[in-house]
Amino acid sequence: MEFVRSKQDWILTRQRKIAENSYINRSVVTYNTFMHMGRELVPVICQKSKAIVHTSTSLVIPAKIPSDKLLKRVEKYFRGEAKNILEQRAMYFSNRLKLEYSAVAINNNKTRWGSCNTKREIFLNWRAVMLPPHLFDYIVVHEFCHLLEFNHTKNFWAIVETILPNWRVLRKQLKHMAWILSTFR
Repeated sequence: MEFVRSKQDWILTRQRKIAENSYINRSVVTYNTFMHMGRELVPVICQKSKAIVHTSTSLVIPAKIPSDKLLKRVEKYFRGEAKNILEQRAMYFSNRLKLEYSAVAINNNKTRWGSCNTKREIFLNWRAVMLPPHLFDYIVVHEFCHLLEFNHTKNFWAIVETILPNWRVLRKQLKHMAWILSTFR
C-alpha cells in the first residue's frame, strides 16, 4: 500500500492522460457504432435481415438476435470478415515480396496486432479489420518482415523501410489506434 501511495501522483497523471486521449473513439468503445476498415458503421436493427451484413455506413443486424447475444454475434461477424480480408492481404504481400509462409491464423490477442514464429506461421488479431486498410497492411508487412529477421533490430526496420518507406508514420498511427485492442472484452 505504501508503494501505491508513493506513486499516487504518477498514477493520477497517467489516468488523466488516458482519459484525455483524443484518439479513443468513445462511440466505438461504448458500442454505439462499430468500425470496419477504418469507417464507422451505425448499427441498424432490421426485421427483414437474416444475417449481419454491412453497408458503407451501417451494420445491419437482424432483429431476431437477442440483446444479450448481440455483441458475441457482431464479434463473430467481424472475425469472419477479418479472416477473409487479412488472409487476402497476406497472400498479396506473400506474392509481392516473394516470401512464403506456412499459415495465417486469426487470433484474439489482448495486446498485439500480430506475431510470427519460426515455423513461418503468421498470427493476426481479428480487430485489425477495424483499422483503415493502410494500417492493417502495415501489420501484415511487419509480420512478413519477421520471416526474414525475427527481432526488431536495425536490420529489421531497414527491411520494413524497403517496403513501406513511411513505416514510422504508420507505426505512430497504429499506436494511436491501440484502444481498439480493448474492444469486445
